[in-house]
Amino acid sequence: MSTDFWSAEVLRHDRRRPDIAVFTCRTQRPLPFRAGQHVTVECPYLPWRSAEYSMANAPRPDRVLEFHVRAAKPDGVSAALVERLKPGDTLRLGPPRGSLTLDPYSRRDVVFVTAGTGLAAAKALIDELSRFNRTRWIHLFRGERDEAGFYDRDALDRLTRRHPWLTVTRSVGDVGDLVAAHGPWPDHDIYLCGPAGMVAATARRLESSRTPASRIHYDVAALR
Repeated sequence: MSTDFWSAEVLRHDRRRPDIAVFTCRTQRPLPFRAGQHVTVECPYLPWRSAEYSMANAPRPDRVLEFHVRAAKPDGVSAALVERLKPGDTLRLGPPRGSLTLDPYSRRDVVFVTAGTGLAAAKALIDELSRFNRTRWIHLFRGERDEAGFYDRDALDRLTRRHPWLTVTRSVGDVGDLVAAHGPWPDHDIYLCGPAGMVAATARRLESSRTPASRIHYDVAALR
């Protein structure tokens, strides 16, 4: 059996807004990934075309994966996943890639800065932390252009009720302004999850406010 791809059956498809969907799928065999990584996804409606998406959960024994997708172009893979995908469809997933993973040796508190469907990677990392964290405070900052951008509000609120060490702060506007207003963060591990422009601008802003560059984490490939 080839190990170059993993077949996955779509279990649930939830259209959160006209251009955003959250869906789950189950792979036929285990996908060996770490929370924060991403895979290419190919769907039956655009064969031989794929795009990269982060898993929104850490590895699970039942092999279920959650994805958050925003349709960017009307004829792209994301649009097909948002508008046409349905339970029972089969996806083709590529090998996991990405460097946005937790430092297993750090005991510092954590700040997640998210925008758009970059929330998926942050949720995966929080899911991993939930399995062993008892002492670290976790702060998630989320900035969007309007209230409709908070498409996963209910799920995040459930997480905060379940985990007293997690706080979520939302604001309509620039997420860099939001995290700066609650800083500085010189003693925290910072994870930036979202569009390349947001990640680059927020990283520069954090570095200028005395946050060591070595503690600011993001997927370098996402900025290329």
